[in-house]
Amino acid sequence: MSVPIQTFSRHDHKALVRHFLALEGRDRRLRFGAVLGDAAISRYVRRIDYTGDVVMGVLDDEMRIVAVVHLAVAGVRGELGLSVLPGQRGQGLGEALLRRASLHARNLGLRFLAVHCLTENAAMMHLARKHGMRMVSQQGEAEGLLALPPADISSHLSSIFEQGSALFDYAVRAPLAGIRRLG
Repeated sequence: MSVPIQTFSRHDHKALVRHFLALEGRDRRLRFGAVLGDAAISRYVRRIDYTGDVVMGVLDDEMRIVAVVHLAVAGVRGELGLSVLPGQRGQGLGEALLRRASLHARNLGLRFLAVHCLTENAAMMHLARKHGMRMVSQQGEAEGLLALPPADISSHLSSIFEQGSALFDYAVRAPLAGIRRLG
């Protein structure tokens, strides 16, 4: 079963801030490399470049963001930052987000996908290795790099299909969530 992954914009600022604020101290440290306070998280989300970067995520049944991937684009390289709320882990959301971000990066013409994390971030290290990244560790930090194949018709069609499926999913589930909130 595929996971519907929504693409976020500047208009989703408050929901993205709520997602990151829901991360506890250790999870914030693993996601950002340091424990960030609430104000720093708000500044981080406000500084996201939605014209060059891509932010995608997974919504729960109440349309709250439960998992996010931020693909920061720099030249021919994209760097990933990923977070999944504790209650949603172990369901393949991180795997789906990494795969979708990799496809998107490929279609943007990026040549490399990178992950930078703390060596204690076993989940991120596992995901990166699972996707073919060779992790190099030094002084408590690790970096993985993956060469991306060029985009082709298949990668573009896959992206179009996934985006269409996510929009359809949102169109169906959003009104139901609204009805549940009223009742």
